[in-house]
Amino acid sequence: MKYYIFPAIALSLFYSCTNSPKPAPVTDKASDVASAVINSAKEELPIRNFIKKFKVVPFPFYYLGWARNEYYKSRSFELNFNSTDSLFYKRADGPVYGYALLADTSKFYSLIYFGTAEDLYPVLVTYSKNGDQLSSETLIVHGCGSDCGLKYCSYTAQINKDLGIYIADTLKYEGRCDSADHFNPNSDSTFIFAKTGQVDKTGTIKLGEETTQSFKGIR
Repeated sequence: MKYYIFPAIALSLFYSCTNSPKPAPVTDKASDVASAVINSAKEELPIRNFIKKFKVVPFPFYYLGWARNEYYKSRSFELNFNSTDSLFYKRADGPVYGYALLADTSKFYSLIYFGTAEDLYPVLVTYSKNGDQLSSETLIVHGCGSDCGLKYCSYTAQINKDLGIYIADTLKYEGRCDSADHFNPNSDSTFIFAKTGQVDKTGTIKLGEETTQSFKGIR
């Protein structure tokens, strides 16, 4: 009998090992499920609730700054960085105001904000349909300051239906000051600093090089 015990035990162990459960291999299907969960989470960003705070503006969008900044501010809302607003705009040193949603929302969202420094300035930000920020650009060239002899200043922005962009600062001086701050009233001049650009099909904002025009003796 002893000669049959070992083979029986060995045979029993063999069947036990071969019938033990094994972990299921990771398949592409499992990876697809994980990707679907991640994508679903992205879609839960509350971008649609956020853009409801902005009024829709038709094309062409036109902005005239400096003289009319109080007008734009009165028609905007201040972002609350202790709320979900912080998901869509990075906290700034000063208040940030939401103003408008551009009318074409077929591929991405384009929002107009106003940042604050010495004065309000417009900012264009684009977002994917999931709420991810795609691109951001300030829509001024230099802005307005308190230069000696400055009589008039404005900064303008225009965005057309094809999402072409034109921005320009116009500064008009009734005279200029030299390096010693001596005012010369007979040196009146006007300067236009401009840039053109485009929001491409991916939502990326691209602005070209600055151009300058100057005119003498314009009053």
